Amino acid sequence: MSAPARPKRPPLLRPSGGWAFVGAVAALAGAATRVALVPAFVAPVFDRVLGAGDLTALPTLITLGALLAVGGAALLFVQDVAFGRSAARRSAAWRARLHDALLRRPPEAAGGATSGGLAARVIADLREVETYVLYGLGTLFTESATAIGILVVLATLDPVATLALLALALPAAAATAWLGRRVEASAGRHQATVEQVGARLQEGVRHREVLRAAGALGFARARFAPYDRAVERALARRTAWAAVPTPVAQLLVFGALAALIAWLVRAVAEGRATTGELVAYLTLVALLATPAQLLPKALALLQQARAAAERLRALDDAGPDAAGSVASEGSAARPADPQATIATTGLRLGFADGPPIPVADARLEGPGLVAIVGASGAGKTSWVRTVLGLLPPRSGRVEVAGVLVDASGVADEASLRRRVAYAPQGHDLLSGSVRDNLDLGRGADDATLWAAVGAVGLEAAIVALAGGLDADLAEDGAGLSGGQRQRLAIARALVGDPQVLLLDEPTSALDPEAERALVALLRELATQRLIVVVSHRSELADVADRVLRFGEAGLVPEPTPGVPA
Repeated sequence: MSAPARPKRPPLLRPSGGWAFVGAVAALAGAATRVALVPAFVAPVFDRVLGAGDLTALPTLITLGALLAVGGAALLFVQDVAFGRSAARRSAAWRARLHDALLRRPPEAAGGATSGGLAARVIADLREVETYVLYGLGTLFTESATAIGILVVLATLDPVATLALLALALPAAAATAWLGRRVEASAGRHQATVEQVGARLQEGVRHREVLRAAGALGFARARFAPYDRAVERALARRTAWAAVPTPVAQLLVFGALAALIAWLVRAVAEGRATTGELVAYLTLVALLATPAQLLPKALALLQQARAAAERLRALDDAGPDAAGSVASEGSAARPADPQATIATTGLRLGFADGPPIPVADARLEGPGLVAIVGASGAGKTSWVRTVLGLLPPRSGRVEVAGVLVDASGVADEASLRRRVAYAPQGHDLLSGSVRDNLDLGRGADDATLWAAVGAVGLEAAIVALAGGLDADLAEDGAGLSGGQRQRLAIARALVGDPQVLLLDEPTSALDPEAERALVALLRELATQRLIVVVSHRSELADVADRVLRFGEAGLVPEPTPGVPA
């Protein structure tokens, strides 16, 4: 029953792939050209041209310097393009992986997070990683290599002065490391508030009609304001911490340079070094100012990206394996052999942190219409989720159309998805065409889609839309009536010609006339398959072939008037 292994998780912050390799090589080569510019151009100009008066060497030196400068600029361009491509590919791979993780996420893994909050979290955290790969990774490669190359050349010119420079730079390195940890912590807090404000934004937009109709826009603004201010404060703190490392490093490095310059001037005065060597050494030391400025910024980007990466990995680890494998796509044809049945044995439902809900052993057989009734919160939706393999049972087992579901998962996910269909409460229609809403990528032909639409009495309404099956629906099916939306959701479930059809409160949002029409439709559809309807409305229970009720003892069968249990 174990789910198939997922593809290996791609790296987030570690350089990998062809583009990252190209960017790293370009960064290292660019650093080499910057370091080579000083001994190849600056020192000979002072010693050979100015000191020895050899003007014939000047054109050669200028040409060499120009070539190094042009080469460095070209390498910088290649570096930025390569790391940009690497960031785009890495971000795309992780968006796809996290989208898959969220699709497979079990209900108990939500932890109070909303869909809007999770979407904001993915986008914001991936943006942190993109920014680091685009701007921080190349800087770390280039400036680290530049600093190391400069120190190597400095050590050949004056080992003692270079050792003194390294010793004087240690406080700057220690301060940068300590401040980096503060940046990472503040970045994590800021990203958490971004997730919360994303959830509140989605809440306001989704319920805007209700809020406007109630004259409650002020209430909505007051509800949103604390989260907005929390993001503002978190961003201000994060910005402040991220701004500290660079000036601190500059001050400490300036103090080290001042001491070093005094040392070198004395060496020239005592005849232990030439003027050209002094200028070359000081030029190289001056070039260290660029890494001293940029490395703390790059390290701050790295710390912020590390905080985002931890959150993304936690989201990726939050439940895809527990949720089971995704059903394989392909033919939606109904297998001929398994029966339309749901059989429960020793089943107990519910989330791990709540009390278990017992379910009496029962065998539901089709064709026929079965009603699951009971008060709100009694466990009806948990039963549906368990039968669908979305919520593992606390104990026991359920066999659905020949597929076993128990605490370890679904024995055959692909078969379960072919044989069992589901229409949720609220219909869950997508923004897009009628065709996409019906087919969901299963590859059904037009005849199959029109047959499903006709089976629920929606053919005339779809024909009347501009574009028919290709007509676009707005969010949540706006443009269709409540009854039409519910029928479209049932038609979607029928496209795969399932043996078992589960409906969760299909009449809850319908007026009496639409409800009577839908009940009559379900009675007709139940002549060909097992239909299980979860409802708290008596109309469905009155016409069902069998009724099961959730009560204090859990789910138990009850006699249906005129029909043997």
